[in-house]
Amino acid sequence: MRPMPSLLLFLLSMCTAAGSLAQDFPLAYDVEDTGAKYRKPALPAISELPTIHPLTDPFEWSDGSGRSTKFSDWSRRRAEIKAEIENYEIGEKPARPEEITASYSDNVLTVNVTVNGETLTLTSRIWLPEGNGPFPAIIGIGWGTGSLPPDIFTSRNVAQIPFNFGEVMAHTQTRGREPINRLYPDLTDIGAYSAWSWGVSRLIDGLELVQDDLPIDLKHLGVTGCSFAGKMALFAGAFDERIALTIAQEPGGGGAAAWRVSETLGKVETLRATSHAWFIEDMFKFSNSVSKLPHDHHELMAM
Repeated sequence: MRPMPSLLLFLLSMCTAAGSLAQDFPLAYDVEDTGAKYRKPALPAISELPTIHPLTDPFEWSDGSGRSTKFSDWSRRRAEIKAEIENYEIGEKPARPEEITASYSDNVLTVNVTVNGETLTLTSRIWLPEGNGPFPAIIGIGWGTGSLPPDIFTSRNVAQIPFNFGEVMAHTQTRGREPINRLYPDLTDIGAYSAWSWGVSRLIDGLELVQDDLPIDLKHLGVTGCSFAGKMALFAGAFDERIALTIAQEPGGGGAAAWRVSETLGKVETLRATSHAWFIEDMFKFSNSVSKLPHDHHELMAM
């Protein structure tokens, strides 16, 4: 038997060490946003932003005062990245409204969200494994398991919860005329990835409210989607810390790929070539100066 290469031994030891360290950190939280208490960083206009190559530093404070890799500082740093992505890319994700009701009957979860006297209703036909649960669950964009084969989840007794994103905003939105705009008429510039992330979070709120009737393990929630829905899953998982697992399948440019990297790859989905419906119009001011973004999508991944 050949001796194991030293590099492989090193990588295995690093994986083992990372696994042991991971035991000290929670995989999910009880709240949507642990950094909501922090003030937003300064968000300069594009003309005032410096050019940054090759990538921004995920651990550097937005004010340039230094950097930290301490886990105790991550919630604050994560809040800075969130504020930058909202300001420069997708628009502000509205906070959890005070008036939310939910019910579960005949395998259908119904969530009613009321803001400013207007109500938006989310519905989801849920597949549950046999038994008493509670069951881990996957939130699939459009379908119970997104674009992944259902047996990946049924074989593991994972419940399936489809997110019907059109109930919040259409795939190619008409700005100001989508269901979410009835609740937030001032957010006419909001990008779909902010709106859809808000919808996934409200679906999770509903799961919390019907715990006595619907046996879902809220500590083991996942979200998945493919292509534009892969981006959707990524933003949803990044912007809600109650989600333990994010499976962003083939999310393309504007998903897991950093905008700066996409610029170097030729005929791929670059910032200037992505859908205007999914992001705020102001993002396209960076079309010819992507390197002036104060963040990039390796930081979305870090969230």
